[in-house]
Order: sequence, then structure tokens, then C-alpha cells
Amino acid sequence: MYQAFRNATRSFRRKHGPRAIIARLGNGLRLKLAQLRRGRSKALHIGITGSSAKSTTTALLAHILEGQGSVYAQVYENTIPQLARTLCHAPSQADYVVAEVGATVKGSITPMAHLLRPDVAIITKVGLEHYSAFRGKDAVAQEKGELVAALSPSGLAVLNADDPHVMAMAKRTQARIVTFGRSKGADYRLDAAEAAFPRRLKVTVSCRKGSFELQTAFVGEEFWIATLGAFAAAVELGVPPALAASRIAGFAAPWNRCGILATAGGPAFIVDTVKAPNDSIPAAIAILRNAQPANKRAVIGFISDYTGGPRKGTALAYDLAYQCSDQFIFVGENGHRARPTAEDRNSGKFIDFLLPKEASDYVKATSRPNELILLKGSQTQHLERIALSWTHDVQCWETNCGKYIDCLQCGMVEVPYHDHRKARKARSRAMRNKGSQSTD
Repeated sequence: MYQAFRNATRSFRRKHGPRAIIARLGNGLRLKLAQLRRGRSKALHIGITGSSAKSTTTALLAHILEGQGSVYAQVYENTIPQLARTLCHAPSQADYVVAEVGATVKGSITPMAHLLRPDVAIITKVGLEHYSAFRGKDAVAQEKGELVAALSPSGLAVLNADDPHVMAMAKRTQARIVTFGRSKGADYRLDAAEAAFPRRLKVTVSCRKGSFELQTAFVGEEFWIATLGAFAAAVELGVPPALAASRIAGFAAPWNRCGILATAGGPAFIVDTVKAPNDSIPAAIAILRNAQPANKRAVIGFISDYTGGPRKGTALAYDLAYQCSDQFIFVGENGHRARPTAEDRNSGKFIDFLLPKEASDYVKATSRPNELILLKGSQTQHLERIALSWTHDVQCWETNCGKYIDCLQCGMVEVPYHDHRKARKARSRAMRNKGSQSTD
């Protein structure tokens, strides 16, 4: 009974409980300190936003800039409390502070832009991110453009030339504008982008300094946006193109953003489980379509940010995956909305499961050596556990853990969910004991 009550009130306690109240007070104090630290900092501050590719662009640009200076980066967490924490913790000797800036509701970027006061703003693209809050691309563009509007006249805006919503942001600043994309007038023009797993993405770019081939570790063509955006920004900031290309070649792609998890004697997984807005489905399935392995399957979970009813996202994924995969596996409550035919269900072309554990058991029982399996779903579903079950003893199959970090970051994937609290306390106790021993 007690445990049922705790589960039912978990969301409320996280928002309004004593810990949440203390956290809000701490965030207010940290915000004031961050403003002071930003005013005293001599580092070049770079803000990156967009409906997709912002995290990868942030991580990649930070990696490139590390080749010629000291970098402090904020990646994968993009809210104002995290930005304040980043500015507070950035070393005084840092040459660059690179921060990802996200929009969840209207008005969320403006205070972040004013706090960051960026010297450089990079906009990757505008899509239907957080559709329930913005209801359309125009509203998303207005919000994302606040980062560009915060630039001083001496600043730099790096904009996606192929996106008219992004290019319209140039009117909101007096800063210098640099563009990248396929468009003929782009300052950094994409001449070619080729990827077909196991071959990784290779990008050819032309700019005023010449033509360059950029070999990456990414598996999908859509990652040209992050690659070109980071390359353009780095070169404009004084990084020699050859050094930038070398740093890009040495960058390890994030494991859960279309990263590859290969198993011994089993399948290889494309793990794309951070988020699943409707706009991102075609690019993810394109990786599967272009890949060379003969046997392919798609495992799709909850899809967000669609217009209309939930059928649209599910049906889109099914229609796209139908021609390029041997089997479509849906995880969650909306599998029926794909409206598969009776023939597809009977033949096994389409199958759906309510729980990730059920899907994981099925994939293990039916896997073939060297097949390629796409995992695509929202972060709260944690479909990455299907792949991790091949490399870890996954014991946590909770369907509503409420955590917005991946299972490896959590560190509890091999602990049953009901034992997490006890395990965290034991881990904290061990760390305290280790710390006290080191000071003795």
C-alpha cells in the first residue's frame, strides 16, 4: 500500500516536495552567481540551439576547439538551471564556454540567452519540437531566434542556409552572419554527404579556404548538419581547417544518438533513444534503408510532437520502415494505430508489445547474426535496454522511472528498480568512506 502511494505521488513529490523547494531556492542563488561569473569571464561564449542536431553540434564543436584551447562545455542538458551551473563552474582560465540551449515552452530561451550573453550563436534547424507548446514552426523559430537576437554587433551567427526559418533570424541581429548548407550561396557549402553503414558519414565542404573532406564516425547522412555547423564555427573562430578535419575524424559519436552497439555473434543496434519527435523519424529510418546488412528490423516506441492524433506518427514510421526492413516491432500502447493488415500481422512483418522487456525477450529469441536493428523511441521509454541486455545483465525494466537520462548514466540498469534507493544509498556511503580514507 505504501509503495503504491509512493508510485502514485512520485511526479507530484518531484515537483513540489521539500527537495524540489530547496532546489528552487538553490537555483535562484546560483542564477545570481552565474550572472556575476559571466560578467567577469574573458572566455568566448558560444550558444547552440535548434530543433535537432544541437547536442551533437555542441559536443563536436567543443571537441574541435579543444585542439587549440581550453574548453568548458555543457552538452545534453539545456535548461536554465544547468546553464547557470555551467557558468558558475566554468574555470576562469577557459578559452571557450560552449553551451547547448533548449526550448521547452514559449519564453524559455530568452532568459537563457540573456544569462549566456553569447559571442557566437549557432542555429541548426527549425522543426516541430514540443508541438503542444509551440503549435507550429513559426513559434519555434521565434523562440530559437532569441539566441541570435542576444548577440552584440561584434558577435557571430552561424545559420543553416537551407532552412528559411533559420535564415530569417539574420534580420534580428547586427552581428556578422556565416551560413552553411546545400544552398549555392552558403559560405560553407555541402558538396556531398555519403553514409551507408558500416561505412560512416563522409562530408565534402567548400568554403573560401578551399574544399575539404570530413570523415566522421556518424552513421547517418542527416549528421551533416552537426558536422558542417561545427566545422564552420570552428574555422571562423580561427581553427585551421586541417586541424578541424582531424578533430572531427577523432570524435566518437554519442552512443544513444544513432550510435552503434555491436554484439558478439549477434545483431548490431542503431541506438536512437534520446527523443523521438515525428520530424526525426524519416532520418532515423533512412539510416536503416541505406545500410548494407541484408537483414534489418525496426523497433519503434513512443513518438512525440506530431500534428493531429497519435496515429500519424506511428503510421509514418510503419510506412517508411515497411519497404526497408524485414520486420516492424512497435513498443507501447499505440501499435494498433499503424493499422497493419491482417496479412502483415499473421506473417510477422508487424508485431507489437506493450512493454520493453517483452520486446527485448522477443528480439533475443529471434535474432540473427550480423543483422541490423534500429531502436527509436523517447527517452522515458528507455528502449536502449533492448540493446544493453546483450552487453549487461539488465535487471531494471521499470516502465515509469521518470528519469530523463539514459540507463548507463543512471548506473542502475543491473539493479532491480525496487532496489534502486537502497543501491544509491550504499553507493553514496561507499564514496563517503573512500573520501574519508583518502584524507586520513
